[in-house]
Amino acid sequence: MSNPLARGLVMVPAVLLGGVFTATGLFWSQEGSMGNRGLALGLGLLLLASGLLVGLLAPRPEA
Repeated sequence: MSNPLARGLVMVPAVLLGGVFTATGLFWSQEGSMGNRGLALGLGLLLLASGLLVGLLAPRPEA
């Protein structure tokens, strides 16, 4: 993906949603549904990693 606009459109929502899911998983306080905490953490970390990989591993256009 060499288009910086397309890279940003993939990276920004993935990182933002990953942060939200990770924070939700870390601060989960309901007693009855603690099984969802692991799911929220897993999804959050997966989205954060994929968003950061898109931003870091995509080739930069030459000047």
